[in-house]
Amino acid sequence: MGCDGGSIPKRDELVKQKQKQAKVDQNIINRVQWFTCALSKKSLSTPVVSCGLGKLYNRDAILEFLLDRTSYGDGDLICSHIKTLKDVVSLQLEPNPSFAENHQSSLSHDQEPVARYVCPITFKEMNGKHRFVYLDTCGCVMSEQAMREVPSKTCIKCTKPFETFNVIVLNPKPEELDAVEQAFVEKQARIQAEKKEKKKTKSQKKDLKKMNGANSNLLDSSTSSKRKLDEATDSPKHKKQHLSAKVPSVQPTQSSTHSLTATVAAKVAEQMAANASRQKSSALQSLYTSERSSKENFMNR
Repeated sequence: MGCDGGSIPKRDELVKQKQKQAKVDQNIINRVQWFTCALSKKSLSTPVVSCGLGKLYNRDAILEFLLDRTSYGDGDLICSHIKTLKDVVSLQLEPNPSFAENHQSSLSHDQEPVARYVCPITFKEMNGKHRFVYLDTCGCVMSEQAMREVPSKTCIKCTKPFETFNVIVLNPKPEELDAVEQAFVEKQARIQAEKKEKKKTKSQKKDLKKMNGANSNLLDSSTSSKRKLDEATDSPKHKKQHLSAKVPSVQPTQSSTHSLTATVAAKVAEQMAANASRQKSSALQSLYTSERSSKENFMNR
């Protein structure tokens, strides 16, 4: 059928078949996810941070992105959920003693690189072949195997307490992304609710403190007013006014006033005469007396 020139068509050329998905080498994926920054595509170097979805970034790349969100072309597609530095956690990574920077640069794509970091408990390399997790409470990174072998509610490395939702898987598998995103959304909602509750409690405490201050000021003002009233009551001027208010003043008539003045004048004259008679000496008095004294002297002889 149309075999001119002796060519025989193949079945693939005549029948359309479903195209097979191209297989991607897992080693290449691991090298991209575990050895390079998800934003800048540069090699990971301390300090390293991670978001709630478990992606790894260089801290300086995140700072550049927050200062200018257009500094990386695909930044909004990769880390649009990062708004501030509070949305990432600084990771406490254990360096790999066998890692050498010069040796890594000379490796080809076919050779497996040596991981820069290892688990502080099992010393397994963080190269994508083993699942690693970190705690968003302290930032300590360890293998998932170490977490299972040493079950505890405190961090194995720094003994800081944590809950189940504080465990974040680094670079989760594609089939786990939906569950990770759902957990991330629930966690953000929980954080917002806690912030609102703290803000409400803080405002209530502030209002209560303000009410207590107003009551204290009112009590102080009433106490000072009472003290001032007591001081005014105890003052001599107030006592004089109080006594004058109690004793009514009597306005004498004109006739009674003249009689009272004459009586007082007579008493004063009598008192003056008595004083004058007292002041005379016995010798002078003897000159004007008619009786002779039993004791005569040259004055009265």
